[in-house]
Amino acid sequence: MMNDPDHRTHEDEHPHVHSAACGHETRKHGDHEDYEHDGHWHAKDGEHYDEHGDAAG
Repeated sequence: MMNDPDHRTHEDEHPHVHSAACGHETRKHGDHEDYEHDGHWHAKDGEHYDEHGDAAG
């Protein structure tokens, strides 16, 4: 299996599941929505969340 340097996972647990009703800002990212949380964007990927960049950037 190849290592993808752009595939970083968010290490912290989440107290809720991100959704359209969770209250976090969203943005379209390819075929899914990213959620702004604690100053960064991330998205659910199976049993974890992927990091998708700094919200300030």
